[in-house]
Amino acid sequence: KGRAYGAELMIKKSTGKLNGWISYTYSRTELKMDDSLSGQQINKGRYYPANFDKPHSINIVSNYKFTHRYSMSANVVYASGRPITLPIAIFNLAGSQRVFYSERNQFRVPYYFRLDLAFNIDGNHKVKQKTHGSWSVGFYNLTARKNPYSIYFIEENGLVKGYKLSVIGTIIPYITYNIRF
Repeated sequence: KGRAYGAELMIKKSTGKLNGWISYTYSRTELKMDDSLSGQQINKGRYYPANFDKPHSINIVSNYKFTHRYSMSANVVYASGRPITLPIAIFNLAGSQRVFYSERNQFRVPYYFRLDLAFNIDGNHKVKQKTHGSWSVGFYNLTARKNPYSIYFIEENGLVKGYKLSVIGTIIPYITYNIRF
């Protein structure tokens, strides 16, 4: 069984030299496994966060036009970390080591944060032309935060060690040329 609920709010400014929006989302996605015929119950039959449950998400997008050709844009993203089940103890049973885990998805990986920044140059604004070009130069993940996507565990010398897996953990510069027609 599953359930999902939440709310979204957004404030947007579309005109003027400074424009953009701020949005906030609160959303929950939970699962429940309480079928006594399926074998062992998960989390004692209570609801637990689904793997993609991220309760809080904030997005800020802003654009500032210096002139009709030159502008700057920034994008800020914050989101709660994904749920995770952690090993919380090691014990011996029948002569071998066993790992004891927390309840399903009881913990979370650290929160996600990213800041992107770009400088944009529009081509000329002639009315009767077939294409319109623009350049964008910027940085993705300007703070170089190593946002963890997941955490995995390895047993080394009788100890369980956790490692964070980050998909993009550095600044990525880019240059883009766009053509509209």
